[in-house]
Amino acid sequence: MEMEQFLSYLNTSKSLNGETLDEVRKLTVDFPWFSAGWLLYLKNLKNLKHTDYDTVLKKVAVMVPDRKVLFKYINDELPNQQAVASEDKTSAGYRLEGDVEIQAENSLIDKFLSANSTRLGTVKINSDTNGNVGDTAHIEQSVKEDDELVTETLASIYFQQNNFDKALDAYKKLSLKYPEKSVYFAGRIEEIELLKNNN
Repeated sequence: MEMEQFLSYLNTSKSLNGETLDEVRKLTVDFPWFSAGWLLYLKNLKNLKHTDYDTVLKKVAVMVPDRKVLFKYINDELPNQQAVASEDKTSAGYRLEGDVEIQAENSLIDKFLSANSTRLGTVKINSDTNGNVGDTAHIEQSVKEDDELVTETLASIYFQQNNFDKALDAYKKLSLKYPEKSVYFAGRIEEIELLKNNN
């Protein structure tokens, strides 16, 4: 197939018929990773209402980098069916515009952001009518570090960041957690205390 012929088929897909099917199929066989060739082949199958259309559609949907392009190319000649498709797709969370472009109207992320936009980054603190804050133990517990999560790596990171108080605390917890290494941890604690006192 010549380039001019290919571009002609691509731009005027109404010209795809039973006579062009073998020529377009040969293009997909010769160049199996050429997604535009597969688009053309799929459109030809759709024009013919061929039984292989659904099978090839599944294959092409994976190959084409942008499914909006696929949808737009396959359905661009269906202005009367757009309204029907719009009603069918609305329940799935999609809306078809006049240019036959799929837009995720109510995507999960959009729903989350719109519902939680006022609550993101805020902490709800219960207070009574006098303004006294209640349940502060729960707030303090959420800010505390878990002793099970303290590791040598974390202690070393605190030390490298010159966060000596947290490094000391971490090494003390590790000394209790791993008594067989307490001599090593005691040396690290002394080293950190010397550095802390010199600063």
